[in-house]
Amino acid sequence: MLFERWLKNGMAILDIGVGGGRTTPYLSQLTSRYVGVDYSRAMVEVCRSRFPGLDFRHCDATDLGEFGDGEFDAAVFSANGIDYIPTDAGRRRCMSELRRITKSGGIVILSSHNAKQLVVWPALRGAGVPRGVWRLVRSIYKSVPIATKTIRSGGLSRRAGYIVDFGHWGSLTHVSTPESVTSDAQSAGLEIIEVVGEVVGGHFPANTPSYLTNWYHYVLRTAPITAAVK
Repeated sequence: MLFERWLKNGMAILDIGVGGGRTTPYLSQLTSRYVGVDYSRAMVEVCRSRFPGLDFRHCDATDLGEFGDGEFDAAVFSANGIDYIPTDAGRRRCMSELRRITKSGGIVILSSHNAKQLVVWPALRGAGVPRGVWRLVRSIYKSVPIATKTIRSGGLSRRAGYIVDFGHWGSLTHVSTPESVTSDAQSAGLEIIEVVGEVVGGHFPANTPSYLTNWYHYVLRTAPITAAVK
C-alpha cells in the first residue's frame, strides 16, 4: 500500500536489508535504477543468483559510504530491519545515511516493532466458532510473554528499548514508538509524513490501540540538506 502511494515509476531506489529478495520483484519493475544491499554476504549471493542482471551489494546500513549524496530518489528498509542494528548510535547513523543518500524531498520507507505492544490480537476473521475459541485462547497464551518483554524493555515508560525475540532465534531487537522514531528522524533531517500500524493476522492498516499493534510502517521525507541537523 505504501509503495503504491509513495514510490513512483522511474525512481532510483535503494532496497536495504534485501534478504532473499522479497521486495525485489516489485521494486525493480518500478525503478529506473534498483540497488539491493544486505549485511549478509550469503543473502547477497542468493539474490544475485535469483535475479541475474540486477545490482546487489554487500553493505552495512550504518555506513552507505559507497553511495553518493542524493544518489537515490527513495530508500526502503522493510521487515523491521532497522531494529536489528544492535546499538542506538548505529540506528542514528543509519538514519543520517538514509537522509544523505536520498535527494532533497526524497522518500524513505521503513518499519519498526512497537515498544508498547502488550496483547497478541487473535485472527478471528473468517474463523468458525471452534477455531475462533482456539485462536482466542492461543492469543492469551502468547500475550503473556509479549507483555513481559514489553514491560522489561522499558518501552511503556521510555518509548523505546530492547527485547530478546525468541521468534527470531533470540535476536536482540530494538522496539520503538512513533514518538521515538519521530525524534530520531528529526535529528537526522527527516520528517515523518505517514505512520501506519499493522496487527499480525491480516489487520492492515490497523486503527488499533498501541497495546495491540505489532509494528508501525513509517514514510519519511528528506529535508533540504542545509536544514539537516549534523
